[in-house]
Amino acid sequence: MTGLFDLTGKVAVVIGGAGGIGGAIALGLAKQGARVVVASRKLEQIKEEARSIATEAGVETAAFSVDVTQEDSVIQLVGKVLDKFGTVDILVNSQGYNTKAQALDFPMEEWKRLFDVNVTGTMIACKHFGKVMTQNRRGKVINVSSVRGIRANSGGNSAYCGTKGAVDMITRCLAAEWAPFNVNVNAIGPALVATKLTEKQMQEPGRTEKYLRNIPLGRLGVPEDMVGAAVFLASPASDFLTGQIVYVDGGLTAIG
Repeated sequence: MTGLFDLTGKVAVVIGGAGGIGGAIALGLAKQGARVVVASRKLEQIKEEARSIATEAGVETAAFSVDVTQEDSVIQLVGKVLDKFGTVDILVNSQGYNTKAQALDFPMEEWKRLFDVNVTGTMIACKHFGKVMTQNRRGKVINVSSVRGIRANSGGNSAYCGTKGAVDMITRCLAAEWAPFNVNVNAIGPALVATKLTEKQMQEPGRTEKYLRNIPLGRLGVPEDMVGAAVFLASPASDFLTGQIVYVDGGLTAIG
């Protein structure tokens, strides 16, 4: 059992690592010994984050800009990672956002943007980092999905739920396709996580109390709650697990 969760020497790329869930996962992987690349459009922010991770975890890090909606940008990111570290062992797709609007009024340009970032961006990253992993005949892909990929929600969430359902199915399909190459593809499905992006909506009167009634553990998630699942999915401990969505949700999906 020694080394079951050890990531020493592995190279992990965390896209969407500029804070929140992605930032917590990047630090968590680094603390298990992985060399970590954080990637986002917000280059200055992730440069600081990479420095902070290197200091706290004592591993080599790097920060590169990327726009996951542009295939050329992702291809360039792959090249930079290979130039810096020579390979990639772990990919975490933590990019994504939400815009709410009732279905009858949903602006289709915003609908397209949500799918471009949350779905197409995930697929483009998987495609090009997957080429490296399948050639190496090893790798771990972790997509950050949501309980909203399996549980619908009102309040203008048709687009977001749709994108996460798509991420779940991409995860399963790639798991089947890449299994012969010893590449594991799984996802983490969080319930609502307290981050800067969700802070405003949870300040609405009664919103938090209403939400917590559906969480058996009785609290909101925090980014650090996702780290254990990510380390597990990135490590040798999960070598016989692929095509799965791990719900880190305080029990929400257990009660329907």
